[in-house]
Amino acid sequence: MKNKWHSPFLPFAAGQWTLSDIHDITTPEGKIIGVSFAFKLVDLPDRMPNLQFAENNIMIRVRFYNETVQETVPSADFRYTVNAGEMKMDLVVNKWVWNIDVIKQLLLQLRKAGFDINIPEGKSRLALWVNLASIDMTKLALAEDQPEEIEVHSTATHMNIEYLREDIREDKTATEHERPIEIPRSIIKLRFANETTTLGGFFRFVSSAKITNYPKHGDVSMVPVKAAYISGRAHMRLFIGYPYFGNGTLEHDPSIGVDVPGIDGTPKYTVQTPTGMSETPVVLGKYVLPLFTPELTVALIAVVSATAIILYVAKWKRKTPVNIIRTS
Repeated sequence: MKNKWHSPFLPFAAGQWTLSDIHDITTPEGKIIGVSFAFKLVDLPDRMPNLQFAENNIMIRVRFYNETVQETVPSADFRYTVNAGEMKMDLVVNKWVWNIDVIKQLLLQLRKAGFDINIPEGKSRLALWVNLASIDMTKLALAEDQPEEIEVHSTATHMNIEYLREDIREDKTATEHERPIEIPRSIIKLRFANETTTLGGFFRFVSSAKITNYPKHGDVSMVPVKAAYISGRAHMRLFIGYPYFGNGTLEHDPSIGVDVPGIDGTPKYTVQTPTGMSETPVVLGKYVLPLFTPELTVALIAVVSATAIILYVAKWKRKTPVNIIRTS
């Protein structure tokens, strides 16, 4: 059992990731409406023992659209709108090894010896830790020079969580517990703000995750996710929690973007998301004639700049597993 037990913390930046080829997202008529690519975790250092099972089993799929689309989840009655200029991501975790499964035999022996010990599988969860910070585009060079201190350059002082406004200027991670986020609707949107106004950027996630091949091979289900947050000084630590999914596959869909006036929020196409460890979405059909505006071009440039910084920071050993940077 000692050889199988692993740390509960897997920092993404500690591993080596590969970038897939960049694929056009093309309509049946041949029109390109976006691009897709993926990052795959391919190697973890020896100093992280017993976590090598995650190699080639964790992937982050990324999609950009220059049209607003409706995405549908295969084998599930679940759909949502992705606006033009939004960076859509899918976190995919395949065949996770759970510490609770490793100690099941020990628990069985203890119960036979008369100890009343029970750890329900439903209480075992996996969480994604995301740092949310706002970086002005004029300060990107500073962020590149000091990736370990990137949050120091954040322009956000508050986060708007649905209807709640939270001050994030103070580091409360050592003095307070995380606070749960109420999830009343299918998509939860968190907006960056300062003392006087709401900024243009946002982070959002859907309230359900897709689980495949659990409890039996071939099973597909949509399960609710949980979330909590805490102020981390100039940024917010967000934790998104997923239920136990055994040896199956988890897929969840966060995204970042910039609210830009003039972008039509009406879907123009229906797109089927990739599933499992596949990377490329499929355009199923067209809604109405598409619209491309100069404002959208600015939004795309802003979000692509954010992606470049994410890739740069990922080359460094960081204190957190994921760092999302918004441009404003």
